[in-house]
Amino acid sequence: MNILLIQYKMIGDVLTSTIIAEQLKIIYPQSEIHYLISKSARAVVDGNPAIDTCLCVENNEFENWSGIISLARKLKTNNYSISIDIYGKNNSALLSRLVGATKRIGYKKWFSSLAYTQSIKNNPDPEIYKTGLSLGSRMLLTTPFTNEVQWDLLPKIYLTLKEKEEGKNWLIEKGLDLNKSITMVSALGSSMDKTLPLEYMAQVVDETVKLTNSQVLFNYLPSQKAQALEIYNSCLPATQQHIFIDAITPSLRDYLKVLHHCTTVIGNEGGAINMGKALDIPSFAIFSPWINKRSWNAGEDGKKHISVHLKDLKPQLYGSQKASDFKKQAQELYTAFKPELMFGDLKNFVRENY
Repeated sequence: MNILLIQYKMIGDVLTSTIIAEQLKIIYPQSEIHYLISKSARAVVDGNPAIDTCLCVENNEFENWSGIISLARKLKTNNYSISIDIYGKNNSALLSRLVGATKRIGYKKWFSSLAYTQSIKNNPDPEIYKTGLSLGSRMLLTTPFTNEVQWDLLPKIYLTLKEKEEGKNWLIEKGLDLNKSITMVSALGSSMDKTLPLEYMAQVVDETVKLTNSQVLFNYLPSQKAQALEIYNSCLPATQQHIFIDAITPSLRDYLKVLHHCTTVIGNEGGAINMGKALDIPSFAIFSPWINKRSWNAGEDGKKHISVHLKDLKPQLYGSQKASDFKKQAQELYTAFKPELMFGDLKNFVRENY
């Protein structure tokens, strides 16, 4: 039996949705699971034993109707028995419909009756998911196939022994001492409304080095180098001596090889934090003021995984409204997210993990 999972992007979503594949392999161990994602996200999926085939697509294949129709023609030859549309957008719903799987599952939306044979209300049980409702959302999509959902499944990234050794050698070549702690800093978010003000991030790095005397690596995209340098230049001179600012891995998979050897990952919540958790690396996540923390704070325990959110520290700024209501005010709220507000939690994190 062939099963198609459609997620496409973003990297954090692609990684999180792998738990669906793991659940389906428990239910249907002989199935062939094909995972449709963007090429840029493949690094977090490679080596996952629950995924038999990665269908990596380009933007022009997925983001216009002609591309979807052409892609559907190719995929239809795989004769899928089940398709699960995790992405939940118009284009993924159309693809799901055109591929023509016998059972087509997706979230309940206005187009659900046109695309799916069964639609699922995206309402995970908060009693099961006290953290990380995004995990619950995914696992709900497996409920049509079993009464024994493994609600405790977590995303995992798989590296080979060779890859782990390559990561170690890269760090040594860059001058890092593997006998000392290494802190990976998620210096910049995927957009500015998910990025702590750069001068504030510099203060967080200053405090981390002050508390840990750790070696520091920055995670950022090549297009973000100027902003990463701005953070570096805003750090204290003593802190700068700990930062290996030019030590940037050539690919996402190479980044994972290096992250495996880090003591912790700290900084802006997003893909880097999620990848750290999937590698079982302790994480300290700084949430954007407009992101609902409950959705993405999976595994938070106050020790190994800690997150901070402005709404927890200054609830009066939000009143009775949800964090997601404040996206347009993200930059204004960020100015209120003073680093000293999070330093108590950072000290607790350091005490537990260094």
